[in-house]
Amino acid sequence: MAGPFGAGEKTITSAGTRETLVATATYVRAVVVIAKNGNTNQVYLGDETVDNTVNDGLDSGDSLPLNADVAFDLATIYVDVDTSGEGVDYYYVLG
Repeated sequence: MAGPFGAGEKTITSAGTRETLVATATYVRAVVVIAKNGNTNQVYLGDETVDNTVNDGLDSGDSLPLNADVAFDLATIYVDVDTSGEGVDYYYVLG
């Protein structure tokens, strides 16, 4: 049985092509998404419409904590990048 915590990483192959944070439904109560330290440009987080015009993005090493009273699906979080091959690390608490 897996523990109550988990971690992963997401690298976006092509800049401007948003992808889900995870490939399959993963219900969590909390997640911290961190722009990879080696990134040279911004990473954008949002829903299925996210791109580089939606927000200012996260710089290398910046983090975004998300918490909820009710479990939410990590597969509903999308990631886009300014530079191909960059991405995020994430740590979560299962819901």
